[in-house]
Amino acid sequence: MSLNVAIQFAVAAGYIEGDYAKLHGNDGLGGIDWNTPLSNEVFDLFPDGIGIYGWGRAPWGHFRWGWGHSVGAAGWGHLPWGRFPWGYGTAVIRANHKVEACGVYKFGYACYDRCGNVHSGSPEEVTADLHIAPVAPGGLKKYSYDAVADSLILDVA
Repeated sequence: MSLNVAIQFAVAAGYIEGDYAKLHGNDGLGGIDWNTPLSNEVFDLFPDGIGIYGWGRAPWGHFRWGWGHSVGAAGWGHLPWGRFPWGYGTAVIRANHKVEACGVYKFGYACYDRCGNVHSGSPEEVTADLHIAPVAPGGLKKYSYDAVADSLILDVA
């Protein structure tokens, strides 16, 4: 059996259009292999033009009305809801990876500029202790039956 793992990454500030990420991992043992990605899939950090600035953190969110008109009160740009991804305007990168065996898996996205250089500040990693259920045994079938001894012998199908 196998297990499908979803790994998400909220794109932080510091990246520009053309930057991308690749998913790296350890295949359940040891540290992450940052030299070889788990797949050739490239994740655009600005998919469909989505950028870092959103409702809560766009420059207008920092002006007086963005802070709120009351003294000491947070406004549109600085309320808690402005701190969620849509408030930041950030993209969320998602990847799926199939795991075939139990282990302590580590995953991380290494982020690159458009020329293929690794960004400073990346990569980050997350650890997951994954266990895969064993394959259920097949059904049983009759191997033999002795009516005199009332003995039934079964085989696994």
